[in-house]
Amino acid sequence: YLLDKAGTESNPYLRLAYIAAFNASQYNACFGDKLKPFNPILGETYEYVTDRYRFFCEQVTHHPPVSACHCESKNYVIYFNTQVTNRFWGNSIEFRPLGKTFLHLKKFNEDYTFNRPINCTQNIIFGKLYLDLSGETVVENLKTGDKCVVKFRTKGWSSSSLGNLDGFVFNKAGEKMYEVKGKWCDSIWATEIKTGDSTLLWKKFPLPDDWVNLYCFTMHSLQLNYLPESLKKVLPPTDTRLRPDQRAYENGDIKLASSEKNRLEEKQREARKIMEKNKVVYKPAYFVYTLDPVTKEQTYLFTGKYWSDREKQNWKHLPDLYQLFYL
Repeated sequence: YLLDKAGTESNPYLRLAYIAAFNASQYNACFGDKLKPFNPILGETYEYVTDRYRFFCEQVTHHPPVSACHCESKNYVIYFNTQVTNRFWGNSIEFRPLGKTFLHLKKFNEDYTFNRPINCTQNIIFGKLYLDLSGETVVENLKTGDKCVVKFRTKGWSSSSLGNLDGFVFNKAGEKMYEVKGKWCDSIWATEIKTGDSTLLWKKFPLPDDWVNLYCFTMHSLQLNYLPESLKKVLPPTDTRLRPDQRAYENGDIKLASSEKNRLEEKQREARKIMEKNKVVYKPAYFVYTLDPVTKEQTYLFTGKYWSDREKQNWKHLPDLYQLFYL
């Protein structure tokens, strides 16, 4: 939604504000979540297709664990990867995202890059577990030189201080055009410096009933593992929805989920031993690690072949992740 708004917004400074709001509000999906996610398997894939966009990601390395992601719509193209560095601080773990996210707005033929904030999971040993964000993010329009700089404020003693952020949209001359302010877990506003007019960039959707007992998922998150027969027929065998451990857990069979998780982890270890013995270097199926011509950084670029393989149901070259050893 926010990227579509940016992709059609005529005001170039509000475009930057919408992108900055997207960059911050995505962490709202983690608000309240206290559970460790399933570890992705090397070669695991996931697609999400709607009438507005289509998203695809692939687990491209295991050590370190990195997922490469690509999403496109009629208004934009965005891609990034999930590589991070982490540090243990005693009662918290800090995650620093590496590399930049790339965004192209088709209508304006503009390229943007931005970094993600520092994530810190607090109270992992004692106290109430929560996610906190910190650091500074910069959304830059590579065509005009305009940018939006947002600072994420760490939580203070009061719980009401969680999620605070503030910043400004600057033109290429460094003049402040808009102030951006709000909470990444509630709402974000942009206020024009000259006029004082405010625009609501984003407000979180109401949470599902009994959301605490639904793993603290948002309504959107609850749909991500949905697997109707019509979708099951077209998915590759590597898709996340087909993982037996994850499916068993969702169905409430904890014993089966645990045994399947152990089986898949052992299967992956055995596969890695065979690869090392045969000196095989793993190559992702749908991404290549290369120099980005726009950002001039090494990153994973989407080949686009996934969608043609999906149309032809050409999955023979993909590894068997969930059943037999694939080497």
